[in-house]
Amino acid sequence: MSDEKAFLDAVLRFGQEFLSKHPGLVDWIETARAGAMDPKEVVKEIWRAAAENRDFQDDVEKALFDAFKIDPGSTDLAHFPERQNMLDRWGFDAEDLVFQPFEERPGYKMLHPLLMGMIVELIQFDGDIPELRTGRLPEGGKAAVPVKSVARNPVALGAMLRTASDEVTKEIREAQALQDAKVANMLNAAGETGGAISAIVRAETEKAVAVPGYAPGQKAQIREVVAPTGTDLALMPFKERQELAHQALTSTQGRRSAVPVIARLVWEALVPSVKGLAVVERNAGDPVAEVEWGMQIDGGQNERNPNFNFIDTAARSLTHKLLRELRVQDVRDAKYELVVTPINAVADRRVGWRATLYS
Repeated sequence: MSDEKAFLDAVLRFGQEFLSKHPGLVDWIETARAGAMDPKEVVKEIWRAAAENRDFQDDVEKALFDAFKIDPGSTDLAHFPERQNMLDRWGFDAEDLVFQPFEERPGYKMLHPLLMGMIVELIQFDGDIPELRTGRLPEGGKAAVPVKSVARNPVALGAMLRTASDEVTKEIREAQALQDAKVANMLNAAGETGGAISAIVRAETEKAVAVPGYAPGQKAQIREVVAPTGTDLALMPFKERQELAHQALTSTQGRRSAVPVIARLVWEALVPSVKGLAVVERNAGDPVAEVEWGMQIDGGQNERNPNFNFIDTAARSLTHKLLRELRVQDVRDAKYELVVTPINAVADRRVGWRATLYS
């Protein structure tokens, strides 16, 4: 499908109320779709009509807002699939996702200041938050991608995170380049009379792109990448090892990626003492025991000791604490389910993992 036909299809999405007020527009579009008229000429006619008719421009603007669900008084965060998870995680209310007037700057609106602060903190460590992003990946931004990993070495995990991020970032940039070319072609077809209706093209074709497993407004999916070899790790410079270990610990996706291996280590250590134990992703029942291991991340990557294995340390600590909690109970014949989840208290500079046993 040509760029112009894609544009005409987008206009048809504006709804019957808009099209019924401008039946000539419908005729143009149907003529082009039927192949009886060059789509480029149809696009020029639409722009010419917009440039000469103020009411038409106003209708286009209203239709644009309706078609793309744009609410000038609300942030798109209010419509995100991950919205409830974010509210639960940070303790905010639904109204905190709506832009509110900023008293010190008339006409300026902002999100809840604490919510804005949380986002800034996460960006600092993660590079991107796809589930909270409405637009494009910013210039210089890097995709934040979790990986499927059994690595117990934090440096190895960090290397896998870097590989996944590089791969997805490259895919996004390539998709954005194609989108930019499409926008340029469509605007060129409009000539110099683009006017207000050029906003239609930008809204349809400059919106944030999605690539497999990584889309704006959605949680990043786990990606499989090749793990570094022992030789790779041995030859790696100290500064690079610091950087990778730091990323594995401080990034949301690093902690998420470490959950399976920590859960396996805890499970293997508990099995001799706790019979009928299974590892599951989540459980809605009542917890029998719940413990945490965490550490502060105040320092930068230059202060990170890449030889400190926080994955093994977390697993041993969680195991010890769970066994201590279970000493007062008869666990020989009971059946338990183990759930390990990351601790993401980034605002307090404290991260780690939580282990919960359910009966």
